[in-house]
This record gives sequence, C-alpha cells and structure tokens, in this order.
Amino acid sequence: MKLKANAKINLTLDIVGKREDGYHNISSVFQSVSLSDTVYIEKSDKITVYCDSIPSLPMQKNTAYKAAEAFFSYIGLKGGAEIKIIKSIPELSGLGGGSADAAAVIVGLNNLYGTNLSLEKLCFIGKSVGADVPFCIAGGTALVEGIGEKITPLKNLPYCFILILKSGKKQSTKDMYLKVDGSNTVSGNTEKAISEINKGNLSGICKHISNAFTPFCDCEKNFDILKSFSPCGVGLSGSGPSLFAIFDNKEQANSAFIKLKSDNYECYLCNTVDCGIITE
Repeated sequence: MKLKANAKINLTLDIVGKREDGYHNISSVFQSVSLSDTVYIEKSDKITVYCDSIPSLPMQKNTAYKAAEAFFSYIGLKGGAEIKIIKSIPELSGLGGGSADAAAVIVGLNNLYGTNLSLEKLCFIGKSVGADVPFCIAGGTALVEGIGEKITPLKNLPYCFILILKSGKKQSTKDMYLKVDGSNTVSGNTEKAISEINKGNLSGICKHISNAFTPFCDCEKNFDILKSFSPCGVGLSGSGPSLFAIFDNKEQANSAFIKLKSDNYECYLCNTVDCGIITE
C-alpha cells in the first residue's frame, strides 16, 4: 500500500495556558499542504521501518514504528508491518513530517487489516504517538486545541500556493515554550482568522496570520526576504524554523521559488489540500 503523508503549516498559533502536567494548551489553525512524504506499508510478521533520510536512526525511535505499535496495541492484535518512508518533508522543520508519517501508518494499517476504525478512534491512537498526529490523520483546515487532540474541522481554505522557506536550525520546542512563558507576549488571532475563513476571504485570513513563537525564532531576515515577493501573507510554522508565504497567483509563487532556489535557499513550493493522508 502506498500513501502520501501531507505536511502542515500553522496559520495561527496562540498559547492559551500551561497545564499541570507541564504541557501547554494551544489554539491554532492548522492547514494541510501538498508537500508530502511517501509511505509504503505491507503486512509482515513483525514491525520494521526503513527511512531513506535517516537510515541510521534505530527504527524503534521512529514515529512510524511507535504508530504501528500503538495501532496493534489498540486493536489487541499481534500483527506486523514492513514500512518504508521516502522523505520530502524536511526534518526538524515545524512542518509535522514525523507526525504525518505516523498518521499514514495508522491510516494504512487500518486499511490493510480491515479494522474499519472511525476517524475518532484513529485520532485517539495518534494522540498516544504525538500531539500533531491526530490533525495529520484528519487533515484539511482545522481549529486545533488542547495539546493537539481537540480538532474542529473548518471550511476549506481558498485554494492557494504555499512557498516554504526553511530558516536555519531547529531550536528546542521546550526552550521556545520557556521563552514564551517568561515573556509578556500576547498572540490571539485565531478567532479572527476563523471568522475570515468562514467568509472564504484569503486576504482577510492572511492579515491575521500569527504565531506566539515568532518573536523568539531569530528569522527576521528571512521574513523580510519572503515579504519582498509581495505575498498575501507570511508566517512561522510550529516552533520553526520553517517560514511560509501564501500566494493567490501561481506564476508569482513560482517566480519567488525560482529566485530563492537560485540563491541556494532550502525552499519548497506546494499548495493547500483538504486532507492529511492520501491512499494511492
């Protein structure tokens, strides 16, 4: 079985409180994009994982392996799977690549083993693997709350083009949260963005792109570079380091992509999609 595991960006990311268990509650608009990893899954007598970008990583530490373990534990079956991952989503980028791979494994095993689990149950399994996995299973445009487990589908974002620029090295997400905790940063654009999504107003949505981590991401220079191409909006995905620019014009987006590539930036051009996992 072949699946496409789509990346995600955060159109907004508000941090609305710290929990007693040390995690933070968020209120965020997630959006699936067509930048994707390819995941192949076959039945086997044990779980094995091969990933082309990090073949030296012990497979038990791969989120795909953890997802398979969680799936078989949930259904009470001693099953197995041979999993192969061809990466296109950059590692440690804030785009949810590892979560997308885990989501693809859960969806794929549900199909392979004919368990017919509901979306709610698949997301429940995903939550045990990682905070972003439930959204990567559901996909599309959604309000994501709690630590990532509360997903409310939204009206699809108007079709547009997304230029992603990986901006430097990944900073520890834990450290980024500590910086937010120690600051007076207030970010609260999620409700405003949802209002514009309901109207189907891309320009209005882009005016409310925001991320509580932006002041701490050390990427002001690359923000300015993306803004120089006059996109509809620019934002930070997750805790970084990837930035994204939204365009409503394909030629304009492609021109910006070609320019960045010629200047040796790590960048990707994709578009919005209405699902997290595509079974091919």
